[in-house]
Amino acid sequence: MSVQSTLERRQPAPGATGTGGKSATRTFRGDIEGLRAIAVIVVIFDHLLGWPSGGFIGVDIFFVISGFLITSLLLKEHAHTGRISLVDFYRRRIRRILPVSLLVLVVTAAIGYLLLPSARALSTLWDGVYSAMFVANWHFALVGTDYLQATNAISPLQHYWSLAVEEQFYFVWPFLLIVIFALAGRRTLSARALITTVAVSTGVITLGFLAWSVFETSTSSAIAYFSTGARAWELGIGALLAAAAPGIANLPAALRPVLAWLGLVLIVASLVLISRDSPFPAPWGLLPVAGSALVIAAGIGSSEQRLLFPLTNPLSRYIGKISYSLYLWHFPVVILLATVFATNSPLYLPLALVLMVALSMFSFHFVEDPIRHSLWLESSQTRQRERMRRPATQHRSGLTPAKAWIGALVVVTLVIVSVSFVALKSRTSSDPSADAAPIGAEANLGVEAPAEPATLLATRQAAITATLANTAWPEATPAFDALSDNSGAPEWVDDNCLSVSEKNAAGCVYGDPAAAKTAVLLGDSMAISYMPAIRAALEPLGYNLRSLTMFSCPAVNISVAAKSATDASAAKCDAHHAWVYDEVARLSPDLVLMSSLAGSIVRLASGNEGADALTEWQTATAATITALQESTDHVAVLSPPPASTPFAECKTLTSVPTDCIYSPSNLYQKVVTAEQAAVEQLGDFAQYVNVVPWLCVDERCPAFIDNTPVFFDGQHFVREASTQLGPLLAEALFPPAA
Repeated sequence: MSVQSTLERRQPAPGATGTGGKSATRTFRGDIEGLRAIAVIVVIFDHLLGWPSGGFIGVDIFFVISGFLITSLLLKEHAHTGRISLVDFYRRRIRRILPVSLLVLVVTAAIGYLLLPSARALSTLWDGVYSAMFVANWHFALVGTDYLQATNAISPLQHYWSLAVEEQFYFVWPFLLIVIFALAGRRTLSARALITTVAVSTGVITLGFLAWSVFETSTSSAIAYFSTGARAWELGIGALLAAAAPGIANLPAALRPVLAWLGLVLIVASLVLISRDSPFPAPWGLLPVAGSALVIAAGIGSSEQRLLFPLTNPLSRYIGKISYSLYLWHFPVVILLATVFATNSPLYLPLALVLMVALSMFSFHFVEDPIRHSLWLESSQTRQRERMRRPATQHRSGLTPAKAWIGALVVVTLVIVSVSFVALKSRTSSDPSADAAPIGAEANLGVEAPAEPATLLATRQAAITATLANTAWPEATPAFDALSDNSGAPEWVDDNCLSVSEKNAAGCVYGDPAAAKTAVLLGDSMAISYMPAIRAALEPLGYNLRSLTMFSCPAVNISVAAKSATDASAAKCDAHHAWVYDEVARLSPDLVLMSSLAGSIVRLASGNEGADALTEWQTATAATITALQESTDHVAVLSPPPASTPFAECKTLTSVPTDCIYSPSNLYQKVVTAEQAAVEQLGDFAQYVNVVPWLCVDERCPAFIDNTPVFFDGQHFVREASTQLGPLLAEALFPPAA
């Protein structure tokens, strides 16, 4: 997922490293072009197919290539001129990186505005702003570790994090090289000793970054993945290869193919052995980085790489040549096309491949390559000198930066117009007034509805059955396109009563404070997601309600591990539990309600998994309720709802409501069974409220009921949907007399 630097076509003079050795970039490196091709292909496969398991290591290959090529050019410049020009360096970087990256950002933001829900379109626009400023890695690291964002759809610009890492590295690296040269130059070293000093210094710096990467991966893995500090060693390995090029150039010719193939074997092994559960980027990143380094080292000082047809064939070299454009375009295509066609549609995969390749070829030949070889940003003197030096080349290409940008504007316009047409046509054809099955008692369900439903549950089940038969998207309240983090329970979103402690407990009391009865709510974000339903059920019955919930802490008195390395809440759960049970004892409420996300069972601090985890959860649930017997009259455990497919993944311009139907997972059903078994041990003191019948019929669950979306993120209730459950909850807690 990284963006690589290109190999400059300008050839240095022989022996221009200042050491008498061969330059690291003396000749065109077809093998490096092929290595780029491998990197971008495995990244595309990872994003498009979810295969191979280690496909994301393509980023690491790019980082090594980039560190090698950029450092080679800087060292070559110093050998030729005795200095490194920061102005020239950043001028080249701007010309190389900025035009295509901005083009993709503009097109993605524009298409996102047409295809995505308004909240997600705005989020994509802000992602584009951060990406344009080359701080996307830190932006996505923070967003990715934000609990509210944990289940949201992936940004079509998320892949820009790697470009940010590279540019942040290159904001610092040339300065470090200048400092190294300046300090070494004071000792009047020979040219060979000077480059040796640079190589040793680069090695020490790289080793330091590697040590930091191992530490950050072990303590903050979610941050480490995006962190420049944790990734810098990968670029540093490439830089070290460039600095050590004079020595590597003396490798025997017979050894070079062996090293190159060994490197390819390591890369292939990393694709199979590494997964998203592996400690990454360190130490597992060493495998693809070492493989890439061996391939690059094998070609240093050699005019050609023999026996490396997988890398040096024309197709691999062409894919490598356009790999920067291909990398930038592929992810917006993968994400945005999924809003038009479901990913399991037979059209999705071939159309995605055609689009990303066509856009990449266009942007490379009409934007990237012409501008990179243009005189844009050069001084007037340089412009004049270069025009005199290469008039034939310029005349032959006929492509100026102006023409390239005009071409870019043409493709932007065509893409936007095409998508607008598709969007308009799809939205017209899915107009709910056209052929939507009506929702309600008069719907033609194919089943005979009860004449007089005996309970609210029967009415609810009829509404669910009607929704399951719907053939077109209705006008929902709230609108599907308006769903966002702010669609959750107001007690969570507006009142900030998800994480309650002694400091804010007084502000998280609802209903009449003087009410005769009191109920308290224990649990995590799932519990607070039920609060609108609880209030609708209990406030009319004369209860006041207190939220004692905590982010990421289940209601059950059990120790959990962090959701990620940056999740500090898990460490606070045990203390929160102790405070909560003391608070319940102090309040002596009439009713205690509990609920927890089912997913907490896969992050127990004990490390238990499978049947052992279920047993631990069941035992802890029973023990928790037992401990509450002296403090309250009754405990009700609300089951979590079964998780659904988020709307961002199943609701497309060509999808129908049946594409968003979901079912309770096997793990979910096991968790519910374990909780129910624990509650049944306590007799009439406790009860288990299984909400599945409120959301599903015959294990088929629609994404909306009575024209109201159920979840805003796949597992937390939309506030209106939660409120609708109020009467059902009241009926479950206080069933009418027979």
